[in-house]
Amino acid sequence: MKTSCSNAAVITFQTLVVDDKWLATLAAAVQGELDRVSQTLTGRIRELAERYATPLPQLTIEVAALAARVDEHLKRMGAKL
Repeated sequence: MKTSCSNAAVITFQTLVVDDKWLATLAAAVQGELDRVSQTLTGRIRELAERYATPLPQLTIEVAALAARVDEHLKRMGAKL
C-alpha cells in the first residue's frame, strides 16, 4: 500500500512539474520565438515592398531626367562632355 501511494505522489509530482511548469515554459518560449520570427519577416517584407514599389520604367525615366540636370550643371560649370 505504501508503494502505491508513493508512486501516486511521484506521478502527481511529475505531472505538476512537467505538464504544468515545464511545458508551459516551453510553450511560452516557442511562442516568443515565433512572434520574433514573424515580426522579422513582416519587417523584411515591408522593406522589400517599399524597395520595389516603383516600376523599373519609371525609375529609368527619373534617372534620365536627373542625368540631364547633372549634364546641364556641368556644362554651366565649363565641363566638356
